[in-house]
Amino acid sequence: MFGNVARSRLLPMSLPFRLLGAAVAFQVAAWALLLLHGRELGAFAIGLGPVFAALHLVTLGVLAMAAVGATLQLLPVATRQPVRAQWAAKLAWWLLVPGVALFAAGAAAYRPTAMAAGAATATLALGIYGVLLFANLRGARGMRVVVAHGWAALACLVLLTATGLALVARYEHGVALDHLAFRNAHLVLAAYGFMGLLAFGLSNFLLPMLAVAPPPPARSAYFVLGAAVAAIAAGVAGWQLPAALLGLVAAGLHIVSLERALAARLRAPLGVAFLMVRASWACLLASLALAALMALDLAPARAPVLFGLLLVPGWLLTFLLGVLQRIVPFLASVHALSGGRPLASSLTPQRLLAAHAVLHLGALALLVAGLHLPGAAIGLGAALAYAAFFVYVLVKARHHGIRPRHQPATA
Repeated sequence: MFGNVARSRLLPMSLPFRLLGAAVAFQVAAWALLLLHGRELGAFAIGLGPVFAALHLVTLGVLAMAAVGATLQLLPVATRQPVRAQWAAKLAWWLLVPGVALFAAGAAAYRPTAMAAGAATATLALGIYGVLLFANLRGARGMRVVVAHGWAALACLVLLTATGLALVARYEHGVALDHLAFRNAHLVLAAYGFMGLLAFGLSNFLLPMLAVAPPPPARSAYFVLGAAVAAIAAGVAGWQLPAALLGLVAAGLHIVSLERALAARLRAPLGVAFLMVRASWACLLASLALAALMALDLAPARAPVLFGLLLVPGWLLTFLLGVLQRIVPFLASVHALSGGRPLASSLTPQRLLAAHAVLHLGALALLVAGLHLPGAAIGLGAALAYAAFFVYVLVKARHHGIRPRHQPATA
């Protein structure tokens, strides 16, 4: 799938894998924290505490961390532009990991000062990443659909950072602002905006590549992007019902266009990874439908918690884990030195990933059903299984003689 020219634009293996490895570790930490404080999840609505910390361990520690690693590795292939400053990508990791840890620790301990220090450090890391992403997109020479989604995601990253810092300033300094409006805007920009648009854009490139299928038509992909951006703008403005309905249109067309593309695939069967992806799509549609019901005052009393579960671990985390279980072995294989390159399938523990899928989806089902402690316990088991998968790939890759590529950093 990768020619020599595309392979030359890859980062050294150690750089994206340290970001993905940190995401794996933060996922374990998030589920463990939720297990310890699962009884608080049912009453969680707003404010600091362990549940708030576990949420941000997933959003910042897993989703954003993996997004940085995956896009810095894969977007250069799509845009035909290498990352121009590898030292900056490494610096982003050194800032983001302790920033997330300090932010989560401060939030869990109700210490706004520590949380603010972590937020500042993580913001600096995301700022460096944003500059790298901007430079890559500006010089892009291919896959215009993916690039367009990247620009929209970058704009959302800037805005979500601003709203996040404003919320931290409220906790630390008592800055007067409409907390509910800023919190909702931050949620929309982070989940549906930055992470969601990256997921939509990369899906048009990654899923067909993994299935050996044609990409969705560019016209439908641009329509999806336009509807999604309109939904995000409406959500940020506080127009919940129009945002939910526009989001349903965008998500529905996105899923239909990808399913049509995958129906023409040359590789079969698609495997556990695509089961996870499809489960994530179901959660995405359910989250938007629930948002519409909430706007109409027709949702159940526990709708806010249910919405968060469908959105973050349901859609975003499940999608990410499904894609990474194909991407991690694939990238390890691609990084093999010339000669005797192993197939990605030889680096993939299929039974372990099948067990992980059962555990993860089972945990989601229990959480949605309101069985928070059993759900968190099984979720922790799933996270540990996924960590075992990641370690397995690294050990197996080393056994095959795969070593990090040392490429000179460019300014």
